[in-house]
This record gives sequence, C-alpha cells and structure tokens, in this order.
Amino acid sequence: MEISKIIESLLHYGHAHLGLSEGDFLYVRNQILRELGLEEIYEGDIDRQAIAKMEVPDELLIPLREWLVSNKGIDEGAAERVSDYIMGLLSPLPSVVEAKFHELYAIDKRSATSYLYDLSIKNDYIKKSRVDKNIHYLASFEKGSDLEISINLSKPEKSNKDIAAALKVPSSGYPKCLLCKENEGFAGNPRHPSRGNLRFIPLDLGGRRWYLQYSPYVYYPEHCIVFLDEHVPMEVGPFSVASLLDFAEQFPHYFIGSNSDLPIVGGSILSHEHFQGGGYDLPLLKAKLLNKRVSKEGLADLYDVDFYDTAICLVSKSKEVARLSALKVHEAWKRHNDIENDIIAHDEEGQHSTSTIIVKKVGDEFRVYMILRNNRKSVKYPDGIFHVHPEFTHIKKEGIGLIEAAGLFILPARLLRQSGEAEEAAKSGLGKAEILAKWPDLEGFEGMVASLRAGLSSRGYIAGVCRYILDNVAVFKKDQKGLEGLKRFLEEVGYGS
Repeated sequence: MEISKIIESLLHYGHAHLGLSEGDFLYVRNQILRELGLEEIYEGDIDRQAIAKMEVPDELLIPLREWLVSNKGIDEGAAERVSDYIMGLLSPLPSVVEAKFHELYAIDKRSATSYLYDLSIKNDYIKKSRVDKNIHYLASFEKGSDLEISINLSKPEKSNKDIAAALKVPSSGYPKCLLCKENEGFAGNPRHPSRGNLRFIPLDLGGRRWYLQYSPYVYYPEHCIVFLDEHVPMEVGPFSVASLLDFAEQFPHYFIGSNSDLPIVGGSILSHEHFQGGGYDLPLLKAKLLNKRVSKEGLADLYDVDFYDTAICLVSKSKEVARLSALKVHEAWKRHNDIENDIIAHDEEGQHSTSTIIVKKVGDEFRVYMILRNNRKSVKYPDGIFHVHPEFTHIKKEGIGLIEAAGLFILPARLLRQSGEAEEAAKSGLGKAEILAKWPDLEGFEGMVASLRAGLSSRGYIAGVCRYILDNVAVFKKDQKGLEGLKRFLEEVGYGS
C-alpha cells in the first residue's frame, strides 16, 4: 500500500474508531504530512467498510512502520515512536476523553472504564495484537486454589538487583519515569518509550490527585494502572490504604492493589507511587475464605484465605472500619518478630516486613486482602528467604509482585524455547552432560526433563513450580510451626481463634 493511501486510510480509521471528525481531516492530514516530510495526498477510493471492521490498526501501522524504516532510514524503535505520535493525532484530546469519561460515569461506571479501555486498544496504546500472542493457561490442582500461568512473549526479565538499583537513582530528565503524568503525549526517545497516544483520567483518591490509565501490555483484561500526581516512592501506609478504598468505592467493578514498598517483595517500579487493578478477578480473589475471626475491638471480620502465600482478608460494610483494620494489621506486621519462623521485621539493614494490599468491593462489603511479606536474605537464600528459592529460578527469578502473589504468574518468553528443548531432551534418552552439551540453556531444567520422561507435561511442571514459589513466598508456612506463628500474630492484633 502506498504511503499516501495509508495516511488517508488512517484518517478514516480515526473517524470510524476514535471519534475524529471529518471536519478535522484537513488539519490532521497536514500534521501527518509534515511529520513524514510529504506533500502528495491520495485521491483514490478508500474501503471505509473494511476500515470500520478493523479491531486494531495493525493493518495500517505495520506498512507505515515498514515505509519509515525503508524510506526514512530510521530503526524500528524510531518508526514505532512516529506511528504512536500519529495515532495520538488521530485520538481525541485529553480534555475530550476526560469529559466523555465523566459523562459516561454519571450514567454507568462500567461504561466509562470500557470507553477508556476500548480507546486505548483502538489507538494502539494497548498493543493488543502483541498481547494476544502471549500464552495463558489455567493450572488446577487436586488440593489448593487454581493458578494462572502466562508466558509473556513481549516482556523482558528484570532482576531484583535492577529494581533495587532503579529505586536509588535520582530522578532526572523529562519525564522522570514511566508513570509520571508528563508522559501523556510524550514523543519518546531511545531511552524512554513514546506515549503520544496515551490518555488517562484524573481521579481524587485519599484527598489527592491520581490518574487512571491502562497498561500498554495488559497482563489480564482491563489491566489498569493508577498513579499519583507526584513522583514520590511507593509507601504502604495510611494514605495508600485510604486511596485504595476510595478507588474501590468509585469503581466497584474493579479490584485495585498496591505492591509492597520494598525491593524483592515489591513490584518492578518502586520509585513512583502507583496501584494496579482491573476488571478481572485474580486467583487470590476467587480463593475460599476460611476461619472467620471476630475482633473484640470492633474491627473488620478477618478470614484466612485458602491460598499458598500468607494471605488474610478483612471484610466490612464500613469503609472506615476496613481502613482502620487494615492499618492496624499492617502496622503490627511491620513490628512483628518471630525468630522460629525466620521473621525479623527490622534490623540494622532496615525495614523487612511490609504488606501487599488488594481491595475489592463485593456487594456492599469492602474486602481488603493482605499478603504478609518479608524481604530478609540469608546465607542459604541470598536472593531472599521468602523469595523464589534457587531451585526454581530457572522458571522465575524476578520479584514476586502483586499480580504473581495473587496467583497470576508472568513468566519470561525464554520458557517457550526451553520447554521445547526440554521435550526434545526427554525424548532423546541422553544423560545430563550430553543434554547440556546439546542444549546449554537447559542448565537447571533437569527436573523438567525428568518430569517429562515420567509423563507430566511442560505446562504441568511449570505450574507446579509456580505453586512451590508461592509456598516459598509464604512467611508462615502451612505446617504446624507456621500455623501457630500466624495464630500468635493475629492474636497480637486482637483476633482470637
């Protein structure tokens, strides 16, 4: 397709899917021509019906990027930045998006978020065609909750050391990070991805300004990010808990959660206060609630969550009671020591205990899920006592953040290749040394090869490892020592048996 026809087709795509008025075609066309250094326009026929049926603009953007690479002498990254900028020109202005969102919100809250989500897909901010290539499956076990496994074909692995180092780097440049509001419309550069087609919605939570947007590489349906107006480090405490509850009240069809605020047990970005949520129930949110405990101090009812890591759930119809209860549990956990279970809350190296908090409104009840976390290291476990243990890092080495702690594992693309190699190795009959000589990156995969030879599938093996990883993450194990330790902690907070 010639470039002038691509431009004209994009204008009609914007009209069909992004609300671009035909009265603005002339202006936007000239902006695109200027960006591409062109003067010729297309005056032939455009198949408007075919364009109206497009779910994503790939059919137009792929040839556009190819043209940029071959005719402008730029690399693929620069070509994508240009295409993002053009899609931003075709999209409604931020003020228009905000006004439409609030108009819909006044009628139906779900319609408002659906509008922003659909817009983010249609204008290619959410890279849906790439996300759709990810491998995703449900893992069920004879005993225990289901888990979900995703092999992410577009997400590079990031080590805990990288995440911790990023937290210490002074903020500089513009925008300061990927979560700053200044990203909206930012052209991007080789060090910072383009955000020309990003649109977000301002929110008032906890008495301060936040913004709602969607992740460009959504891990689950309607995977949203809610970030603070200011570029300040994450901190789990009174402000974040109040903000989470406010969001759950404003968007009861979404869950919302805060990663822990410490390296190893936190998310991949600790330098900017933010939450993750969406219109999807992660496995933790579908797990059974057991052993109801009633507080003598009028706090929310507390349940054990039938899950692999150490999770509890506070339930109350009162937002204020839920807030006070969560803060009491969190602050108590930050001080709680249990040497028998390797738990030290704070020492000369700093704070170790914190919480991963997820909130969902179910009917008229606020449910506050709290996953107790600790990031201590030891000689035996130099990457973290309650982190992925060394025998499982061949499957997952990154920190276990909110999404994985809640049962959805985001695993590296390399596993697709390594699983295939392990299947070949299992069929070969070769020994360990011969296997590693032929497939060097199967170092550590002896267990998978043995499991495959015993009749287990590679997917089954990976799912089993993910379950063991959450067992590693549990600060109180499911044995007698761990259960007694959890009981002591809850009694300390005011919840008896």
